[in-house]
Amino acid sequence: MSIPIVHKKLQWEVIRDPIYNYIPYNKEIEGTIIDTPYVQRLRRIRQLQVAYMVYPGADHTRFQHSLGVMYLSGIFAEHLISYIETYFGKGFLKGYDKSLLIEAVRVAGLLHDLGHGPYSHAFEEEILMKDPELKKKNLDNHEKVGLSLIKNSDLSKLIEKTGKSIGFDNLLEVVLELLSEYNPSAPSILKLLQMTIKNWIYPADIMDFLMRDSYYTGTKEYGTIDYYRLILYSYPYPYRDVIIIDEKALFTLRNFLQSRYYMFETVYLHPVCRSFDRLVQKIMGLVSEHLELPQRVLEITEGKPERFLELDDFSILYMVNRLPETDSNIRKAKEYLNDLLHRRIRWKPIGPGYSIVLPARSATFFFKYGEIEGAVKDLERILKEILSDKRLGDIAEEIWIDHSLKRTLPALPYPLQTIKTGKKTVEGIEISGEISLTELLEEAGLSPRITFVIYAPASIVRNKTKLKRIREAANQAYAYVFSSLRDITM
Repeated sequence: MSIPIVHKKLQWEVIRDPIYNYIPYNKEIEGTIIDTPYVQRLRRIRQLQVAYMVYPGADHTRFQHSLGVMYLSGIFAEHLISYIETYFGKGFLKGYDKSLLIEAVRVAGLLHDLGHGPYSHAFEEEILMKDPELKKKNLDNHEKVGLSLIKNSDLSKLIEKTGKSIGFDNLLEVVLELLSEYNPSAPSILKLLQMTIKNWIYPADIMDFLMRDSYYTGTKEYGTIDYYRLILYSYPYPYRDVIIIDEKALFTLRNFLQSRYYMFETVYLHPVCRSFDRLVQKIMGLVSEHLELPQRVLEITEGKPERFLELDDFSILYMVNRLPETDSNIRKAKEYLNDLLHRRIRWKPIGPGYSIVLPARSATFFFKYGEIEGAVKDLERILKEILSDKRLGDIAEEIWIDHSLKRTLPALPYPLQTIKTGKKTVEGIEISGEISLTELLEEAGLSPRITFVIYAPASIVRNKTKLKRIREAANQAYAYVFSSLRDITM
C-alpha cells in the first residue's frame, strides 16, 4: 500500500479492496467527491455489463474500478514525477506543485468513468455513438460525457472549493486537462501524467480492469499482471513526451499483453456475453425516443444533469418495463427484456469466425478499409444478398457481425505504433531503441488479428440444414469481400 501525498491538511483513511488489499483516500478532497451522487451512481453500473450471465461472480461495479484507477494512477504519477525531478529538474513541472499534480491524477482516475450510461458500452455504442446531435455536441463517447458532466454541474465547484481549501488552487484546471482528449500543446508534464490514466499501452485504467475483472470472473490465470514492475521500470522522457520502458521489463510487458489478449478472447468476447450485449443494445435503441435517452445526455450541457443521473443498470430495466405498449418498438423491447431477465440466448455464432492476420509492418486490410466498420457493412450487405438468393432472406435481418479489432488490440493515441526502450544510468535516462507493438505481440506468441464472427438466431443455429446453408453463404461473402487481401485464415 502506498499513500502518495503527505500533506498536513489531508487526513487519510483506507478502503478494503480484494485487488490491492487497501486503497487509501483523503477525506478532504477524495472522500467528499466519492460521496457525491455522480460517483455513487457508479455503484449501480456493472463493470462488465452482462458478463454475469456467464460468470456469476462478475457482479462488480464501475465504482470499485474507479477507486482502483484512482489508487494505481496515483502511484504511477508519483513515480514519474520523482524521476522528472531527479533526472530532468523541477523546471519540467512547469511551476506545478508535485502534491497538486499527484492529487489531480488521483481525482481524474476516480472520475474517468463518470460518463458511462446504463450497461456502459452498450449505451455508448447504441446511443452516444449513433445520435447525430450528440456527435454534433461532441458527446459521442463516455469520456466526453463525463468531462461535460464535471464542467456543467456543481461537481466542478466542489473540486475547485476542496482543492483551494488545501492550497491546490489549480486542481480543477489540471483534472479537466487530464480527462480531456490528447492536446499536443499541453505542457509536457500533463501529457505524461495523462498516460498514467489513459492514452497508453498500460495505463491504470487497463491494468486495474484486467486484474479486477479476472478476479471477479474467476479467470485469475489471465489477470496475473505485475503492475508494480511495469510502473517501477517506466521512465519519463519529457523531451519527447514519451514513457520509456526499461529493457528489463519487456517480458513483464509481454505478459501484460498476453493477459489482455486472453481476457478479451475468453471473457469480454465470450459469445454469450456478446449475444446479451447485443440484446441490451437492441433494447436501448428501441426505447431511446420514448425514454428521451439522447436528450438526457444533451441536458448535461445545459447544467441539468439530473435526468442523466437517473440512468443506471437497474433503473433502465424498470423504465422499460413501465412503458405503455403503445407501439411495436416498445413491445419488441419488452420481448428482449424478458429474454435478458430469463437468460434466453437469442443469437449464437454460426462458427468459430474468420480472422485476418495483421503483419508486423504492413496490413493490406487497412489500405482497403480505413475503418473496421466499412468492412462490417460490406460483409453484412453481401451476406444478406447471398442469403436472399438462397431463399433465406427472412432471417437475413436477424443476422449480425461482430469484430474484435477495437477490443483486443491496445488503443494507442495519435497514433503510436512503437514503444521506446531504454535504461537508467548514473548519467540519466537513455533511449536505447524502440519496438513495435505488433512485434511485442508476436514475441508473446500472439499474432495481431481481426476476427469476424457472424451471429444468427439461436433457433436457426440449432437447425443443421439451415446452419449449413448460412455457413456456405458466409464463406462466399468472406471470399468476395476479402479476396484481394493476404493473410486471411479461418
